[in-house]
Amino acid sequence: MRIIQPRAGTIPTLRRYLALSQTDLGRLLGVNRVRVAEAEAGTRFLTVEAREALSALLAALPLATRQALAVAPGHAPPPPPPQVPAPPAPLPRPLARRRHLATQELDRVLAALAPLDAHRLASAARLALLAAPTSPPVLAQDELFAAQARLWAGPAAEAARRLLLARAAGLRAELAALAAPAEEADS
Repeated sequence: MRIIQPRAGTIPTLRRYLALSQTDLGRLLGVNRVRVAEAEAGTRFLTVEAREALSALLAALPLATRQALAVAPGHAPPPPPPQVPAPPAPLPRPLARRRHLATQELDRVLAALAPLDAHRLASAARLALLAAPTSPPVLAQDELFAAQARLWAGPAAEAARRLLLARAAGLRAELAALAAPAEEADS
């Protein structure tokens, strides 16, 4: 087996991709959390066995995912600049207050939705990794790894996600109606 040497930033990026804590990754690699933290910081190398386990884990990922994880943090293309909307027209005081409250509520809903979406993606990645023929045996033996993936993709998580998406859609519609010129809103 060819050992894939992880580049700087691969370990924390892999952890975020699979929604693993340092302790979880350490368990999969056969080292403790401190060794993972030191490897991430670049102060110590992983043991040979841990590097081989990490290499096997990376090798089980799809090629495009491995390539994305291998990009060094300083060499990643910069994110696109954020779209800045035009300032809305002044509204009567009660409508302006409602727009303010709806904007705050939308921010809270999106903040609650973000971890659910991250767990949903991590769940799909974990389940695909478990199903891969080249998946390291340590993954199949780690009950928590698969159990969390099933939980994050389960019906309760999906119901919570859909309710938040519906709430966000409703708030966006409300904000769009409040942003419409007064002539359009009256008709």
